[in-house]
Amino acid sequence: MALSRTLIIILVAFSTIFSTIAVEEYIVGDDYGWRTLFDYQAWAADKNFYVGDRIVFKYVPGWDNVVRVNPDEFITCSVSPNAITLSSGEDEIIFGGTGARWYISSIGNHCKLGQKLAIYVWPAWSPPLPSPAPWTQPPYAPWTPITPSAHPPYTPPAPWTPITPSIVTPPAPLTPIMPPSEPPYAPSAPWTPITPSVEPPYAPSIATPPAPWTPITPSAEPPYAPWTPITPSTESPYAPQIIPTPIAQAPRTPGTPSSSIPLAPAPSSKLRYASRTTSFSHFARSMPKKPFKISR
Repeated sequence: MALSRTLIIILVAFSTIFSTIAVEEYIVGDDYGWRTLFDYQAWAADKNFYVGDRIVFKYVPGWDNVVRVNPDEFITCSVSPNAITLSSGEDEIIFGGTGARWYISSIGNHCKLGQKLAIYVWPAWSPPLPSPAPWTQPPYAPWTPITPSAHPPYTPPAPWTPITPSIVTPPAPLTPIMPPSEPPYAPSAPWTPITPSVEPPYAPSIATPPAPWTPITPSAEPPYAPWTPITPSTESPYAPQIIPTPIAQAPRTPGTPSSSIPLAPAPSSKLRYASRTTSFSHFARSMPKKPFKISR
């Protein structure tokens, strides 16, 4: 019961501490606001800024602005291209960390006319903690011995049986490998220098001058003779071939065979002539009837 009361007292003390911590708000320049021809360093000299506090820049919108810069830009009144510019006319800035802060106006030459502020932000302030309530010892309670729990009877483990090692067969002895025998070293024949061959001395060749050039005399061409046309020869008119009339022959009278060996009859000259005449008459009939010309 006493412990519960102690915890309640501690919680109430902590709630009281946090309720007494107030967040401050500052209007830059107070009633003068954010404008030129004002000493803002003198305004901030008697003020302490902590984490969580806020400052407010008040000015006519469109006439001024607020830009956070670095120390070099604060001295030279210059602004980097990636700087964040506030221009609402009532810009509120809450300090989220400790360290120095630099603010200027980037409109015209306002910064050179004194419109700039440099401050330092301190860690959040906390008041000293109140002394805790006196400690009250709780009432004494008699000690009660702890009854040991019943353990099961002890069972000894089984006796240890040694492990029979297995017989390891040693490996066969290593037989060295004899390297192959090499033939005995025979020195090579001594080096014999090569005698360079003697070249015959250079003898320039005697050039034979070329024969003088002889102009070629063109051959004389025969005089031009006019062309004479060839007169065709006159052919004789075609005369039909006269077929000879075959000669009438007398009938053959067979001779009286003799008792001797018969002889072959001798060929008659008339019969041979008749056969030739017949062949010629057959050839004449097969000839064409039209006259023909001999081409030249």
